[in-house]
Amino acid sequence: MSKGFDCATKLTTVTAKLLKAAGFDYVARYLGNSWKTFDAAEAKAIHDAGLNLISIFEKNSTYVGYFTKSQGIADAKEAEQYAKAVGQPTGTAIYFTVDYNAQSSHMGAIKDYLAGVKETIKDYKIGLYGSYSVINAMKDMVDYHWQTYAWSGGKVADFIHMHQYENGVSVSGISLDRNDIKKDPGHWGKVATVKASSTKTVVKKVSVPDSYTVKKGDTLSEIGAKYGLDYHDLKTWNGLKSDTIYPGQKLKLKKPTTKAKTNGKAIVPYPGHLIKNGSTGKDVIRIQNAVGVTADGLYGAKTEAAVKAYQKRHGLAVDGIVGPDTWNVMF
Repeated sequence: MSKGFDCATKLTTVTAKLLKAAGFDYVARYLGNSWKTFDAAEAKAIHDAGLNLISIFEKNSTYVGYFTKSQGIADAKEAEQYAKAVGQPTGTAIYFTVDYNAQSSHMGAIKDYLAGVKETIKDYKIGLYGSYSVINAMKDMVDYHWQTYAWSGGKVADFIHMHQYENGVSVSGISLDRNDIKKDPGHWGKVATVKASSTKTVVKKVSVPDSYTVKKGDTLSEIGAKYGLDYHDLKTWNGLKSDTIYPGQKLKLKKPTTKAKTNGKAIVPYPGHLIKNGSTGKDVIRIQNAVGVTADGLYGAKTEAAVKAYQKRHGLAVDGIVGPDTWNVMF
């Protein structure tokens, strides 16, 4: 059985080699265009270190309301585009995630989401990350199965490809989660046939207009990738509170001369105060949805425990308090 890890930290030539020397053979990293995602240069550093790369696509899959067929379609389109941009070979896996304590009543929504992914994704195999109950319920809907020990009550499915068994450990200065690789997880290695000159044409440099009119099927991430822009910037410049955009909507593609007021780098601005046991209100509800507990607006012991588990999984300081660091990872 081989050893692997997943992490939200960008790896360099040095850290990738250190982690290979620490005994790892596989690393799972995030596709996309955010603080925790990898690019073609990082993929090369990972492969040059002798590590196999596993691709993850995750946005805000931490509550049942996220899981709809339309969201699955949108995520599949984005994931496939980003996979091609970093040179991921066709036929390898992209893992989508259910990163919360999903209940039996949530499985229908998750199936709808995966149905959207399946009907949209064309060139890649589909993997799924989740608890024992999620992986069992979705077994026949995906090609690869990655179970976390979290929310699994000590159970481990016998058909899975990967098992995440420990969160939030530090190895060679990198906060990571440990995984057992039980069988081929749909990873990808160095692609010898891709030349440096050809990879430069994957994403063509185009001039950036002042604005863009949204077309049917567009997503913020796709628009950002087309023009070399971070979709978080697009949201800030246009005052958007969610990822939802509409055909005919006009988006600014350049930073306004008057700087938009914002706190930190979160899509939903940090409210400016600590949220902890005893707090109440709409921000508590938002946090409860993110960590998968009953959203009653009262920050009690259950919410605190769920926040601690979330912080541990994401390599944050584990104190059960939502400050700017935890908020910016959640939102």
